[in-house]
Amino acid sequence: MTSARTPSSSAPVWCLLVAGWSLVFAAPHFYWASGGRAGLGTQAAAADAALQQTWFAAYNLAAGFLGLIGALLAWALTSSWGGPRMRRWLTRAAVAAAVVLLLRGLLGLTLLAVSMLQDRFDPQTPAILLAIEPWFVLGGLVYWVMALTQRRGSPHSS
Repeated sequence: MTSARTPSSSAPVWCLLVAGWSLVFAAPHFYWASGGRAGLGTQAAAADAALQQTWFAAYNLAAGFLGLIGALLAWALTSSWGGPRMRRWLTRAAVAAAVVLLLRGLLGLTLLAVSMLQDRFDPQTPAILLAIEPWFVLGGLVYWVMALTQRRGSPHSS
């Protein structure tokens, strides 16, 4: 008989970190979708032009809802909701989110580094935009560790 893996004792801490990261990620997207511009500096005019396009507002709403879904995922993993099969799917979703966030952040950091090396970096770029790429990497890492803490426990899974 095989037994389901159980989360490690640090799993709730990582779930809380993921939920916090996800909610902080969602907030500015909802703010921007509703017309907010604070923190964009010289990029505000470009944001205004982009938000006049329906797809960009939809993008921000979708990103905000993905953040809420991430927080719900973390909550579901801290609760006793669902059986072992559901927990495996939730853990796989966390791994998928980690991979997407890490790839997005690493690609962005690479593009920033290339623009700096080629002396094409715009010094007028607001600090908030420079924080975005590391924020994605941080999100990927906390999702990854959350998924790992969910898989610790007994060596066999059913």
